[in-house]
Amino acid sequence: MIRIPRLARGLALLALATSAGSRLVAQDTTHVKPRVVDVTANDYHFKSPASVPAGTITFRMKNAGTEVHHLWVVRLDRGKTSADFLKAMNAWGSALKMPDWATDVGGPNNVGAGQTASGTMTLEPGTYMLVCWVPSPDGRPHVMKGMVKPLTITVQAPTTSAEPAADATMTLDDYNFALSGPLKAGVRTIRFENNATQPHEAVIARLLPEKTMLQAIVWMNSGQSGPAPVVMLGGASGIAQGRHMFVTADFKPGKYVLLCFIPDARDGRPHSAHGMTKEITVEP
Repeated sequence: MIRIPRLARGLALLALATSAGSRLVAQDTTHVKPRVVDVTANDYHFKSPASVPAGTITFRMKNAGTEVHHLWVVRLDRGKTSADFLKAMNAWGSALKMPDWATDVGGPNNVGAGQTASGTMTLEPGTYMLVCWVPSPDGRPHVMKGMVKPLTITVQAPTTSAEPAADATMTLDDYNFALSGPLKAGVRTIRFENNATQPHEAVIARLLPEKTMLQAIVWMNSGQSGPAPVVMLGGASGIAQGRHMFVTADFKPGKYVLLCFIPDARDGRPHSAHGMTKEITVEP
C-alpha cells in the first residue's frame, strides 16, 4: 500500500474541489435566469432604474396608475440622445412617426390598473427610452403627458443570462399573427418574432363573456373609456424587423384577442385596420 503524505493529500483534495467548483460556476453562468428590472407605471410617469447592465433582461411593469399603461422600449442609434428623442417626439405629436435612428425593441404591453406584465429581451449597451404610447380618454398619448424616461444599458455584467424556453412562437408579419400551435391554460411563455418590414406589437387580452373583438378594438382605440370588454394580459410592445422577445403570462381558459395598433408606415392607419387582429381559444 502506497502512503501519501497528509499535506500532499490535502493539496490534492483542494485542487479537486477547486476544479469541480470552477466547472460548476461555468455551468451555472449559462443557466442564470434573466435579470429582473422592476418598473412602476403611474399616471403619467415611470419609476425605474437609470441604468441596467446589458444582456437578457425581464422588465416587470406594475401599473400603479388609474389608466391602462404599457412599457415600450426604444433604442437610440447614431449617437442620438434623450433630448433628441424628446425634440422629435414633440414634432410627431400623435402621429408616432419614429425616425430611422429610433428602434423598437419590445417590452411588456397593455395592462390595467393594479395589474403586472412582463417582457424579456436581450439588449445591447446603449441609450434607450421607456415610453407609454397608450392614449388617454382625451385622446392624448401618455408620452405627450410626460410618460417617457431615458435608460442606459451599460457594458454586460460578468455572468450571462439564458433566454427563456418558449412554449410557443408567435410570428408577426404584415399584417397577421401566426401562432406555432394551440395554447393550453396555465403559465405559458411565448416567443414573439417580427418577420415584417415594419414594427409590430401584440396586445393580448381575454374577452369577457359575450364580448366581441370589435368591442375590444373600439374600447382600446377610444382611450379605454367606459367598462372594459376584456382583461388585458400584457403582450409584446413594438418590436422592429428581425428582433424578438418573450412574454410569460397566466392564461385562463377562454377566448383571447391579439391586436396591433401601430400606425402603418404608408397610410398612418392602425395595423388593426389592415386586418392585424386574431382571436384564439385557450383550452383547459
